[in-house]
Amino acid sequence: MSDPTNSVRSRRSILAGLGAGMAALAGCSSVGIGGDGNDEPEFDPGRLDEIARKEVPARPDAFPVTVTDGMVARHYDRARELLDAVPPRPTVPNGTVTKRLRDMREEVATAVADTGSDEDVDRRGPERLGRPRHVRADAAELLGAYRAATGEMDPEWAADRRETLRSDLRSFEGEWAYRGDGPADALVVHAELEGYRDRVRRSAEAWPPVPDDPVTDPFGVGETVREIEGGRATLADATRLRERYLTDLEDPRSFRSAMTAAAHRTHRRSSFAGRRIEEYARGGPDDLPFDRSLEGTPAIHFFDELQADVRYEAENTDEDRRAGNYARATLSSARRLAGVRAFETVFDGIEAGKYETPDDADRVAAARTAAVEALQAAWETTPVPLSVDVTFPAHDAFRWGHRKLDGSRGARSDVNEALASFVYARLYAEEVPAVVDTVRNALE
Repeated sequence: MSDPTNSVRSRRSILAGLGAGMAALAGCSSVGIGGDGNDEPEFDPGRLDEIARKEVPARPDAFPVTVTDGMVARHYDRARELLDAVPPRPTVPNGTVTKRLRDMREEVATAVADTGSDEDVDRRGPERLGRPRHVRADAAELLGAYRAATGEMDPEWAADRRETLRSDLRSFEGEWAYRGDGPADALVVHAELEGYRDRVRRSAEAWPPVPDDPVTDPFGVGETVREIEGGRATLADATRLRERYLTDLEDPRSFRSAMTAAAHRTHRRSSFAGRRIEEYARGGPDDLPFDRSLEGTPAIHFFDELQADVRYEAENTDEDRRAGNYARATLSSARRLAGVRAFETVFDGIEAGKYETPDDADRVAAARTAAVEALQAAWETTPVPLSVDVTFPAHDAFRWGHRKLDGSRGARSDVNEALASFVYARLYAEEVPAVVDTVRNALE
């Protein structure tokens, strides 16, 4: 079944790719992300495990619209409806197809029953809707494949549903004036809606079309049905979020022009700030700008992390500006600007000989504590919804550091990467207040 995450490449995938290149820069193939797994223990695993067991601070649920339990339940209710339309032990003439259908049904049934999973509990705001939509789409994929395999699928059904979805999306866009009560909150809400719109557009394309004889490709049909159902679920969420946002506002105003201008202003600002490191963010193995080897130190991981963030947000900004997603482009430029400024701090520190391998795990613990304090300070910067959104890469890096320590056997590569992640999280978070001011000024 399809990946539940957004189809846009993740910043971690870019980081993994950069890790291989930076390992070559350092002159050792084992200096990439996570090392080669053969490092001898050099740090107390018990102490590292103690650090890893500390609670990871949760991002505040600062999204301006409350995601209700009812919104979540709608998706699970629809998933149950789709699941119940497939027999508990589906049987078709083709034994291979039968087995796969039964496996799919078991997976969907388990997911539908597990509505209180840790993944659901730990998510905040619109993130709460991600897994339920995914489960609902999985259930639709199952039913679509089953109906195709049993000859019950009308080939014209998918085309009609796609056109209905496109029509409904046009209606949604026709009523969309980027309204809100204040520019910062409106920016965060409408950036979310832009992301939803893009996903619905992709779902409405749902390619390839259902074949004239669906029984010849039941699982291909299932994937098409999944895309259409996922698009309908996403559009429903976008509509409800927008309605809930506007319901309590006395005199909402349109901020479309302000967001368009802010996207261009923050893009120019982040592009100008990034000129110093742009050649390194896009460079190859021969572009390491230091006169000493970074092999075996946290510095190599700093460079990887920051390159990944700067490149990822730059690409997001360009794509969103081309697509007319100016709210998303503004936020991507803001995150790029914070990353660039953190990159400059690390760059200067590496040149000054900083970021060597720590002597013991206590330094890692201290770096973690400093990162927590910086994250909390960033999250308290007003307007909080904007600050929480901009701070995401720092929180992501912090969680990555925890994962590197969890179950670590004391290998130097794990400790180096965890330390780099914690320090990077702190440096990035410390830039958030100034970057948020930049965005506010751009909007005004």
